[in-house]
Amino acid sequence: MRIRRDFFAKHMGIECRFWEKENSFYIVQTDYREELLSKGFRIDNELKSRVFKEVSFNDIESAYRVNTFCTYKGFKFFVESASNGKYTLRPLEEAMKHFNDFPKHAYDPVYEAEENEIEKLWEEREPIDGFVFDAEPIVYIEKNKY
Repeated sequence: MRIRRDFFAKHMGIECRFWEKENSFYIVQTDYREELLSKGFRIDNELKSRVFKEVSFNDIESAYRVNTFCTYKGFKFFVESASNGKYTLRPLEEAMKHFNDFPKHAYDPVYEAEENEIEKLWEEREPIDGFVFDAEPIVYIEKNKY
């Protein structure tokens, strides 16, 4: 399962990770697809499975920050990662209170859960100041989708 936690932008209708390069210029990056090379994308020399492109602020159709969350044992958790049907979770405040498990010196609460213990899984998308926000704010994910 691919857990998304990053900044994303839509460019030419394509959802890409993105970050600022300098002076309102940005890098957009997505998975390699041959047809993207004819749209100005270049193969990433470090990650051959990805392509990237330098774009201006005006080339970005929409931009947002994505974080993935779930409900586990009835409480909302931040999803740190997922691999081989196992999830690494960080409790939010309500869960920390319920489980009486708070950050302490050199300790941050982390939970491991099996996929079948996850009740719901979703992405929350938040606007980034200065950009158009044209995306669903919450997108539910089928756990076995990836």
